[in-house]
Amino acid sequence: MLQVNANLKRLTDEKTGQPVLEPIPAWRNKSYIAMVTVVLFVVGGYLTSKGAMGYGRSKDYQPVQPIYYSHKVHAGVNQINCQYCHTGVYQGKQATIPSVNVCMNCHLAINEYKGEKIYDEAGEEVNGTAEIKKLYKYAGFEEGKPWDPSKATPIEWVRIHNLPDHVYFNHAQHVKAGQVACQTCHGEIQKMGEVKQFTDLSMGWCVNCHRETKVQFKSNGFYSIYEKYHQDLKSGKIDSTKGITVENIGGTECQKCHY
Repeated sequence: MLQVNANLKRLTDEKTGQPVLEPIPAWRNKSYIAMVTVVLFVVGGYLTSKGAMGYGRSKDYQPVQPIYYSHKVHAGVNQINCQYCHTGVYQGKQATIPSVNVCMNCHLAINEYKGEKIYDEAGEEVNGTAEIKKLYKYAGFEEGKPWDPSKATPIEWVRIHNLPDHVYFNHAQHVKAGQVACQTCHGEIQKMGEVKQFTDLSMGWCVNCHRETKVQFKSNGFYSIYEKYHQDLKSGKIDSTKGITVENIGGTECQKCHY
């Protein structure tokens, strides 16, 4: 528009006999410079704000682990319950990573992989038996000999999910009391080879979940303290089809997660 306006002014000056000034180069034109500065400021501000809000979030983060542990094989094909390995989900804040001893409960007897072929994220075939041998190395176990658990060393798993220090999250509160399925936060873990972070675990994501998730009152003694809601649901004062969400019992209050 600035260029069109300048051309029209030049043509008008030529017809009226006014002196025609030489056009100012774009890189010296103050109007162009001001316009480019404003555009860069807006775009830069948007990208900076977006980056700042996403700082520390690791959606789709999928590191290479010291042992290729396939949740698809263990939780999917073999139907091993998540809580068998991650016992902490019922007991406290952390889900806990299973010790080598827990792995060896099965792999003292299972020393060879005979399932369908496994492929990593790069499409290369994974030797399942070789990965079991890696476990044996950490366990200090020699096949054909009695195993001494005291020789085991921790597997240096790379952490994937990590909330900020100022955020309180309790697995037992969600899994045991709230009866939230593991897949709600971790995705279809039973279909994953190498695990990745399914969602960004942002505050907005958590708050929206609390606004939409219904409280599981039935056969759940933890929520017996909310007798008022029980009575309102029975009497029809509260529409049973809509139910009571976590937000209704204070799930979006700041101090629930930040205190």
